[in-house]
Amino acid sequence: MPIVELPPVLSKEGQGLLPVNTPIRSFILTDRSSPGMACQITDLGATLTHLWVPDNKHHPRDVVLGFDDMTAYRSSHDPYFGASVGRTANRIGKARFTLPDDPEKVYQLDPNNGPNSLHGGIDGFSLRIWDVSLTSDLGNVDTPGTSLQLNLLSDHTDQGFPGRLRVLCCYRLYNHALEIKYESFLEDENAAEDRQVSIVSLTNHAYFNLHGVPAPISTGNPGQVKDHIFQTTHIGSFLELDETSVPTGIVVPLDQDPSMDFRKAKSIGQDLFTAPGGAGYDHFYPVQRYFEHPEEYRLGKDIDRTTPLVLAKVHAPESGIQLEMSTTDPGFQLYTANFVRLEPDVIDTANDSLDLGDDVGFEHVGKAKGGYVEHSAFCLEASRFPDAINHPSWRDQVIIRSGDKYQSKTVYAFSIV
Repeated sequence: MPIVELPPVLSKEGQGLLPVNTPIRSFILTDRSSPGMACQITDLGATLTHLWVPDNKHHPRDVVLGFDDMTAYRSSHDPYFGASVGRTANRIGKARFTLPDDPEKVYQLDPNNGPNSLHGGIDGFSLRIWDVSLTSDLGNVDTPGTSLQLNLLSDHTDQGFPGRLRVLCCYRLYNHALEIKYESFLEDENAAEDRQVSIVSLTNHAYFNLHGVPAPISTGNPGQVKDHIFQTTHIGSFLELDETSVPTGIVVPLDQDPSMDFRKAKSIGQDLFTAPGGAGYDHFYPVQRYFEHPEEYRLGKDIDRTTPLVLAKVHAPESGIQLEMSTTDPGFQLYTANFVRLEPDVIDTANDSLDLGDDVGFEHVGKAKGGYVEHSAFCLEASRFPDAINHPSWRDQVIIRSGDKYQSKTVYAFSIV
């Protein structure tokens, strides 16, 4: 069975920002070409909640942090686990921006991260119920798989952003890989009297732990991800940040800071606390190709100008699982869950367990029951540059006009090493 729709659950009082009794639907995707691999997606925030990958003993491990209890997502316990975030991923400095079409008009957003707007604001895309289109066996003969498409309409002035924006998110599972595609465009672009302009930058906020969860996090001996071996390719610099974690506009060559340099493989923990900020990694790595060919990353009518580049490889020695991330975006944010903490037995108790049935072969096991600790995961948030709209040399990455299309593709490919 390629796609399994699970019975909806209802949001609970005091959980998140959804009205009580809002139905939340979940879907299981499996792929016959990739035995032992499956994922679960929910329509709340177009969120990746589970991703099972076989380890070096052919045992499926769930390699993303999150919850079995769907009502825990977007609650106070949830740091955007697996969410699709927007209208703009990452931060917008001082929660405001202007557009070159009318530089005197200031768009004021809701600050939700100190003085800044983070991941779309207080009620961003991660908090919305997305519409779902069930599809299956998408692709060609060489790469069969299963796919789930979700879409969302963000109206003019939503969260302070101008323009009526349609967003599509497609998850596809095939050939030991999970592909996540985003596409976006402004509606009513054919009306000459209603020409629109806005900004957009989307990403998936999956928290990976290639040891798998709940073990070893729940065992009292959390492996975290400090032992994961990390390496970048096509990366030669990182973006300097101010005291509020917004880019200053300075691009720092990796040669100037060895703690940020992963061009030669090393463990995530080796320089974790000597990286700028001292708490771990929460920094954007731009792809070198952007500085050589910035025109390839400008939004326009032609949406297929770039092909995915492999930017990062991560290997967990104990499980043998290796993740290779490729993307069409101009870079990614490396975040090492510096401020993630959940005490044991708060969520996903034994009563929350859900058997998915023998025909699927996976089950929920109370993945957050043992709690989560700092540095228990890493994120590879492929997107446009943070705060790009407030930097004239970067803003063409995110400005979208009537008739333009935004598209990004990120592939998380898994293997055993």
